[in-house]
Amino acid sequence: MPSLIHGITSLLTHSISTTKALLKGVLRKVAIIGAVLTLAACGSEEGEGKIKIGVAIPNFDDTFLVNMKDSMENYAKEMGDVELIFVDAKEDTVKQLGQIQNFIVQQVDGIILVPVNTDATQPMTDSIQKAGIELVFLNRRPSYLPEGVSYVGSDELRFGEEQAKYAASQIDGGNIGIIMGMMTVEAAILRTQGVEDFFKDKPEYNITRKQTGLWQRSQGMIVMENWINSGEQIDIILSNNDDMALGAIQALRAAGKLDDTIVVGVDATPDGIMAIEQGALDATVFQDGVGQAKGALDAALNAINKKPQEKITWIPAELVTQNNLAEFQAKG
Repeated sequence: MPSLIHGITSLLTHSISTTKALLKGVLRKVAIIGAVLTLAACGSEEGEGKIKIGVAIPNFDDTFLVNMKDSMENYAKEMGDVELIFVDAKEDTVKQLGQIQNFIVQQVDGIILVPVNTDATQPMTDSIQKAGIELVFLNRRPSYLPEGVSYVGSDELRFGEEQAKYAASQIDGGNIGIIMGMMTVEAAILRTQGVEDFFKDKPEYNITRKQTGLWQRSQGMIVMENWINSGEQIDIILSNNDDMALGAIQALRAAGKLDDTIVVGVDATPDGIMAIEQGALDATVFQDGVGQAKGALDAALNAINKKPQEKITWIPAELVTQNNLAEFQAKG
C-alpha cells in the first residue's frame, strides 16, 4: 500500500511540475508577443503625423542632382514633420515608372519628380493624379503639365544665353563645340538652343561640333578627346553642365590645349567653382540647386495642405567667373 501511495504522489508531483513548465513557457511567449506589439505601436507612433513625400531622382551619380537631394534632405530635417523617401532611377525611364508605382502603393502624401525623360511623363502623371497624390516636377520641366501639377526649376534657355554672352565677351570669333546632356531632357535641348539662338546672327562664330556627353564627366572627356583627335580647331567649349565641362578640361589639359580654349559650364557645382578658382574653368552659370530643392518641397507641402501654389516657379540663373567669384561665395 505505501508503494502505491508513493507512486500516485510521484505522478501528481510530475504532472504539477510539467504543468508549471508549460505555463511558464506560455507566459514567456505572451510576454515576448506583448513586447513586440509594444515596439510596433511605438514605431507607428513615431511615424504617425509625418507627411511622407517620395522623391524620384534620375541618377545618384549626377553631382548637381545629389547636391540638390542633400539640400532637400537638410531642409526636411529642419521642418521635423516631413519624411522623404529617395529613389534612384539610374537614368532608366521604365525603372522610374516602377518606382512611382511603388510610391502610389505606399500611399505617400506627395511626390517630387525629376524625370528621366521629360517627354515620357504622362503615364506617371496620370497614375499619380488618379491616386489623389500631389505631384511637383523639379529641375526638368515635362512637356505634359496638367492642372493640379506644378513645376519648380530655372529657365533653361537663359543658361545657354549666359554661356554664349560670356564667350562672345572673351573672343571676337571662332569655332564652338557644344557638349550636350541627354537629349531626352528638356534642359539639354533648351540650353543648347539658348547658345544657338545667341550666335545665329553672328557669322564670326561657328558651331562646328555638337555631341552628347550624357551629363557625365567621363563622357565629356571622351567627347573632347574625339574632337581633339579630329584635328579641327575648337576655340570655345560650351557644356550643358559642369561635370562634362570638367571632363573636357581633362582632355584639353592632356593635349596641351587648355590655355587656348574657353570652357564654360552650368550649375556652379563645388567642383566647378574649384576649377574656376584654379583658372581651369572660365565660367559657369549658377543653377540654384538649393533654391530649387527648397522650392519643390514648399510647393509639395502647399499642395498637400491645400494652400495656394504657383503652377511654375522660376529660380534665377547667375553667371559666375573669377571676377565675381568672391561675391558669389560670400552669398553662399
